[in-house]
Amino acid sequence: MSVEAILKTKGSNVFTVRPEHAVADAAALLTNKKVGVAVVCDAKGKLVGVLSERDIVKGLSQYGKSALEMPVRNIMSSPVVTCSPSDSIKAVMEVMTERRIRHLPVVEKDELLGIVSIGDAVNFRLHEAQMEMNVLRDFAATR
Repeated sequence: MSVEAILKTKGSNVFTVRPEHAVADAAALLTNKKVGVAVVCDAKGKLVGVLSERDIVKGLSQYGKSALEMPVRNIMSSPVVTCSPSDSIKAVMEVMTERRIRHLPVVEKDELLGIVSIGDAVNFRLHEAQMEMNVLRDFAATR
């Protein structure tokens, strides 16, 4: 299965912030929307980074409470690791595990199509495994 299948299930809603926004405002967005990452896009909508809860904690550790007034660009992760809709879920899970990241923006031809999390990928794989198990159980029951 591909990343496209996850997006069909969960949708393509992505929360974005601008590089010049204050970290405190971005943190409020993450809290209010109950998400772990915001995609950082410039004025033209080009993907320039991601800001995760981990980035905010790292910024607070390095700069203290003044990190909250800093622009997002100062603590965001960049360059961004992305995936495409055609990437396999297994490949995406491997990238996330190897790079120790929990979210990947889905990009095709420089267009942001959505975002997948490690939780999305794991849930999809578990659902897929459950369906396979049910098919095998049904097959075994008919023999």
